[in-house]
Amino acid sequence: MMRDILTVGEESLSVEVIAGKIHSCRSKNIIKKGLRIFEQNKIYASSYVGEISDEQLFEKVRANMAVGIPYEFSLPEVSGMRLQDDESMQAPLQSILQAFEMSKEKLGRFDRQFTFTGKFRRRLNRQSLKSSEGMLCESAFAVNEWHYFFKEKGSPQLLDGYFGESARTLDVQDTLDKNTPYLEAYKTQAKIENGSYPVLFIDDEVLLRKISESFIADKYCTGSAIYSDKLNAQIADSKFSLYDINYSPEHGLYKKYDDEGTVRKLLKLPLIERGVMKNVIADLRSAKKYGLKPTGNGQRNFDSAVTTNFNRLLVGAGTRSTQDILKSLDNCIIAFLAWGGDFTDKGDFSTPLQLSYLLQKGEIVGRLPQLTVKTSTQEMFGPRLIEIASDAFQRTTHSPSIFSEMDVYLN
Repeated sequence: MMRDILTVGEESLSVEVIAGKIHSCRSKNIIKKGLRIFEQNKIYASSYVGEISDEQLFEKVRANMAVGIPYEFSLPEVSGMRLQDDESMQAPLQSILQAFEMSKEKLGRFDRQFTFTGKFRRRLNRQSLKSSEGMLCESAFAVNEWHYFFKEKGSPQLLDGYFGESARTLDVQDTLDKNTPYLEAYKTQAKIENGSYPVLFIDDEVLLRKISESFIADKYCTGSAIYSDKLNAQIADSKFSLYDINYSPEHGLYKKYDDEGTVRKLLKLPLIERGVMKNVIADLRSAKKYGLKPTGNGQRNFDSAVTTNFNRLLVGAGTRSTQDILKSLDNCIIAFLAWGGDFTDKGDFSTPLQLSYLLQKGEIVGRLPQLTVKTSTQEMFGPRLIEIASDAFQRTTHSPSIFSEMDVYLN
């Protein structure tokens, strides 16, 4: 009878900020465990928050084996995989207070116009995955993160915008330097006509949502993805590359092994290279089902079943900086807040822009009224892709900026 135990430990200090002042501080030190038993081609599991021995948790599973999840795969044979980022763990928990003080100083001049509410947090994470077959994978690292939601005083909206960062080493100065010019221009109104414009999303995750489905084995192999049967075919412009990255300490990513113990040699698994589809991701179950190799993408929490998912998507960098590209464009819309958008099954995309600005040759013209942008997955990464930058809008953001032409409509 095989069994494995996933243990997750988190020590953190978080500082909540309301109206620009520290409202509360909270420290947390918690242990979470999830144990799975593999018996008679089924998986039985139980989890626990707090201190509990492995044997006590084992007995909890044995006492509740009425329902199991079928499995037909073997666990990886790996031991002694230890990752510890000493550099990230050297800074004291109180270092986030320094980040708050810096932000308070830089944002103080906006207090009459905006209310700032947010959180500063430092997390120390320890994780181990061990099995009765000798598997032992361990990691230890720390991540710093902070964000602010801001609301213009008198605004009827719940919030009018946000900014922040998450990384091993924060760059508060850079994040504020990149965002405060737009706070200064908030009251300056810009106007545009309906039409096609270059658009830059500060958060590009929403843009990648549909195209990324095609790389998940269950989607690709059942024909339900828009790029099913397109492996090794051209599906995007040659300027576009996309990777699944599992180890990048500077961005707080430490996953040389996944939550099933699969170790992936490639830290950057190519999904698209120069527009050509290169790989499909699979966990142990889907790899067995579809005759694929597991790619180190089995993800689970201590209290959940395994799903196939990305470690982190990373767009391949171009040659020119974000600022240089902005300076070269006659008009460009930068979308800071875009909530409520979605894709159709065929890849058509539409989203409202709650906060966006018009730039001309890199200069901020002003804040735009609420807009709606429309495009499709096939177009935004294909014929309407303008350029991929060599960097992101903020230094600590992991993916470079994507500039794509989209249809823009006034609401």
